[in-house]
Amino acid sequence: MYRVACHFLLERLKGSMSCDVRDFNNIETRAVIKFYYVQGKAPKEVHVILPETSGEYAPSFVTVKNWVA
Repeated sequence: MYRVACHFLLERLKGSMSCDVRDFNNIETRAVIKFYYVQGKAPKEVHVILPETSGEYAPSFVTVKNWVA
């Protein structure tokens, strides 16, 4: 169930992107990061997963690391 919810959030995050600006919703992004972290993934692993969905608009590794902390 959590995996489905995370997939939904990733798809919504991808759908909320505009081509011109970084318009990702921080709350949704943080929820996805928290989900993967609670599942036992390291910040580096989480950072590898995010660009698969949000492409060039994914937060940087430093941002993921700070939000996990």
